[in-house]
Amino acid sequence: MSLKTPRSLSAVGAAILSLSVVAQIGIGQWRDHFPYLNTRLVIEGGGAAYCATRNGVFKADPATNEVTRMTKVNALSTVDVTALAWNTARNALLVGYGSGDLDIITGESTYNLSDIRRSSIIGDKAIYGITTVEQLVYLSCGFGIVVVDMDRREVRDTWLIFPNAEQHRVNGLAFRGDSIYAATELGLFTAYRNDPNLAAFSNWHLRLDFPRPNADLTDIVYFQDRLCITANLFDEQDTVFMWNGAWSYLEGSTGVDIRGLTVSADGQRMAVAHTYTGRLINDQFQTIIEPNSIPGSQFIMANAAPASDGGIWIATTNIGLARVPASGSGFAVGPNGPRNLSAYRLDVQQGLLMVATGSVAGNWANAYRHDGYHLFRDNLWTTITELEDPLMMGTNGSGGGAIDQMAVAVDPEEVGHAYTGSWEEGVLEWRNGHVETIWNATNSSLGASADGGNLVFVGGLDFDRDNNLWVSNANTADLLSVRKADGGWKSFSPGGLVSGNLLVSDVVASRLNNIKWLVRPRGNGLIVFTDGGTIDDTGDDRWRLLTNQDNQGGLPTMEVSDLAEDQDGEVWVGTSKGVAVFYNPEAIFSDDEQDFDCQQILIEQDGNIQILLETEVVTCVTVDGGNRKWLGTQTSGAYLVSPDGTQQLAHFTAENSPLPSNNIQSMAIDGQTGEVFFGTDQGIISYRGEATQGATSASCASVFPNPVRETYQGSVAITGLVADSDVRITDIAGNLVYKTRSLGGQAMWPATNLSGQRVSTGVYLVMASDPTGASTCNTKVLVVR
Repeated sequence: MSLKTPRSLSAVGAAILSLSVVAQIGIGQWRDHFPYLNTRLVIEGGGAAYCATRNGVFKADPATNEVTRMTKVNALSTVDVTALAWNTARNALLVGYGSGDLDIITGESTYNLSDIRRSSIIGDKAIYGITTVEQLVYLSCGFGIVVVDMDRREVRDTWLIFPNAEQHRVNGLAFRGDSIYAATELGLFTAYRNDPNLAAFSNWHLRLDFPRPNADLTDIVYFQDRLCITANLFDEQDTVFMWNGAWSYLEGSTGVDIRGLTVSADGQRMAVAHTYTGRLINDQFQTIIEPNSIPGSQFIMANAAPASDGGIWIATTNIGLARVPASGSGFAVGPNGPRNLSAYRLDVQQGLLMVATGSVAGNWANAYRHDGYHLFRDNLWTTITELEDPLMMGTNGSGGGAIDQMAVAVDPEEVGHAYTGSWEEGVLEWRNGHVETIWNATNSSLGASADGGNLVFVGGLDFDRDNNLWVSNANTADLLSVRKADGGWKSFSPGGLVSGNLLVSDVVASRLNNIKWLVRPRGNGLIVFTDGGTIDDTGDDRWRLLTNQDNQGGLPTMEVSDLAEDQDGEVWVGTSKGVAVFYNPEAIFSDDEQDFDCQQILIEQDGNIQILLETEVVTCVTVDGGNRKWLGTQTSGAYLVSPDGTQQLAHFTAENSPLPSNNIQSMAIDGQTGEVFFGTDQGIISYRGEATQGATSASCASVFPNPVRETYQGSVAITGLVADSDVRITDIAGNLVYKTRSLGGQAMWPATNLSGQRVSTGVYLVMASDPTGASTCNTKVLVVR
C-alpha cells in the first residue's frame, strides 16, 4: 500500500499520510480492522522501521513510505505487544507480549516460543524489554530474566535476580564491560557477566551507589561507554542518569516525563522520548533533532528510535508513526483503521458498516465516552467525533458532546443514510458520513428523562420491513418511538406494565410478524409490542412482558443480552445461560393464549444430550444468508451453528483463529459479500463466510475470483443467486464437473471435479436455477492450473 507524497511542512511538523486498505478478501479469509494511530514502540532494523500497537505491528519502508501490517491474521501469534527488538546478527524481528509469548520473525516465517506463557510461574509473565547479543536473546520479564537461544529456539536459562528469588518486574537490560545491569522496579541490579550461575539470586546485587537506589527504573541502554538509565521518580518528573565510573544526569532530561531510550544500530545516536517532545542525541551528547508538534495538532510520544538516514522515528499515541528526517518536513505513516478499539454495536447495509463505540457504566448511568462512530466504506475507515463534525457536540449542553454512542441502524434502502443513538442526546441522523439532524424531545416524539436536563437516552434502533425506524427510549414513560418512512414521529407507552422500571436498550423490529422486541437490561427480561399493523391506530396496540416463568416467556434467565429474527420468523435470544428460541412469536398476542414460551436447543455431544451453550454468556446473535446462526459469547469466542442450531459448523476463538479476544461484544454480516464483522473488547476483525443474502432472481452478479489463477487455493464464490439454488459446473463440452446448492445467495466451488481433483486449465460454465426452476442464470469462469 503506497503512501501519498508528503506535503511541505516545517521541519518539526508532519503531514499524516492516509493509506488504502486491502481489497476484498477471499472466502474463509480474515482481515483486521484495528486502530493504528495509538502506537506503543518503534525500532529500526533491516532497512525498515517496525512500529507496535496493542494488537499488531506494522513495517514502514523509509524508501517508499509503504507500510505492511503484521497481525494475528498473517504473522503474529497473539495480541498485547509489550516489547520489540531487532537482531542484526540473525536479521530477525523479535516481538514480546503481555502473555509471555515471544515471536521470532525472519522473512515470511514466524516461530512462536511459548515457554514463559506455559510455565508454572504465577504472576506477571509479560515481556517488558528485549536485548540481543548474537544468537542470545535476553527477555526482561515481570518476574525476572529469561535467556533464549534463537538458533536452538529454546530457553537456555531463567534468572530470578531479586533477594530470596522473589518475583519483581525487570524493565530492561544492558551490558557494559564484564558486567550486566538490570533496570527493575526495585532499583539497579548488577552481576558479573561471565558468572556460571546467574540463575542464583545471590550473585546479583543492588547498586546502592545509584543516586536513587530503590527507584523504579523504567529503561536502560548502553551508549558511548555510558549506562543511560531512566528513573520514574514521580509523575512527569523522570530523570535520565548516566554512569561511566561516576554518576551524572543527561542534560535536559531532569523534571520531564521520559517514555524511553533507544540507541541506533551503529551506536552513534540515541533517541530520548518525552511526552510531548523528544530528542535525537549524537555521540557528543548534543541534541541534533528535537521534534515536538504537528501544525495544528500536538503529538503525544510513546517511544522513539534513531533512523538510519540521520532522522528519528516517533511512535505516538494519537497520529501513528511519525518520521522526522535530519532535514526537511516530517510526516506520519500508518495503516488505515478506526481511531480506537471500541465496538459496542455494528450494522452494515449497502456497503456501509457503522460502529457505535458505546458504552454505559454498570448501572447504566453515563460513562461519558467521546469515542464517536466508526464508518467503513470502500475499504476505508473513518472515525467521527466532535473534532470532525460540529453536530457531534450535541444540543443539550450536557456531557460535552454526543457521548456514549449505543446504537446504530444503517438504512437498507438509501445508500449512505443511517441513524445512531446516543445515551444522552437522542437520535443522530447521518448522510454520507456527516450528522444531518439530531432528533430529541424538542423535534420528535422522543421523550426526555424525568430527571431533567433534556437528556434523551436511546439504546436501540432497527428498521422494519416498511423502512420505519423503531427507537427504544429509556427513562421515559413512552419506551418506544418510531420515525415513520414518511418522516413523521409517534411514541408508544406500556403504561403501568413495567411498574416504573423504564430501562430498555436494544430493539428488534420483526420483518415477518410485526412484533417489536425490547431488551430490559439488568436482569429484567424482555418486553414486546405490536401495533397490529397500524402504526397510527392505537386501538389495536398490545404489550407483554416476557420473563423466566412458564407461560410468560420461559426465558432460561432474565439476563438477556441480544436477540435476532431469522428467515423463518423465529426469534433467537442470547442470554447469560445460552441461547433460546421463540419458535411461534405470533402466539405471544394470541387471544387463545396458546403456548408461546421459548425453547432451548438440545444437542448431542460425546454421546450426551445437553443444552446448546448452556454454560455460556451469549452476548450477540446474528443470522447469515443461509439462515445459519452466529453466536458471540463473553469468554469463548464465536460459534456458527446450523439453521436449527443442532449442529456446530465452526467455533472461532483467540486460540485457534485471528480473533484478538474471546469476548465478542457485537457482530454484523454484510449480506452482499458474506463478510462477518466481530466487535470484540480488543477491536474489530472480520471473516468472509460462505453465505450471502439470496436474490429475488438469479443474476449471477459475479464470480470471485475470475480468472482463478494457479496460485489461488481457496474456493470460487458464485454470488447473486436465489437462496438454495441448484448450481452445476460443466466444461465447455457440457460434461458435468461439479454440483452443489447455494448458501443463501452464494455457492462455493473448490475448483475441483466430483472426485475432488483440481480441474484442468479451461473455461467452465456455471448454470444455476432456483428451487422452483423459474429463475435461472448462466455465466463462465476461467481456471488456470
